[in-house]
Amino acid sequence: RSADQFFTDYIQNISRGGIFVPTHDPLPEGTRLEIAFALPACDRLIITQGTVVRRIYHEGNNNMGPSGMGIQFRALNEADQQLIDTYVNSLS
Repeated sequence: RSADQFFTDYIQNISRGGIFVPTHDPLPEGTRLEIAFALPACDRLIITQGTVVRRIYHEGNNNMGPSGMGIQFRALNEADQQLIDTYVNSLS
């Protein structure tokens, strides 16, 4: 699928410092990983390092919101940080 669909369908929250990714099998807190995503209407892929800082796991369908993980960015370059800042500011 397109990057816009992935972002819209899967990444539910983004801030200057990280993202929340819904998943049925969130990784343990402290897990380091490489993440890659594109913001809507942006042709460039953002690739950075992250750390799982929050893990939410709900069993069954209990209307408590999605299971998933909060990932804190660790190594954003200045250009990627600017793209994220511009996008987040556009949501206000």
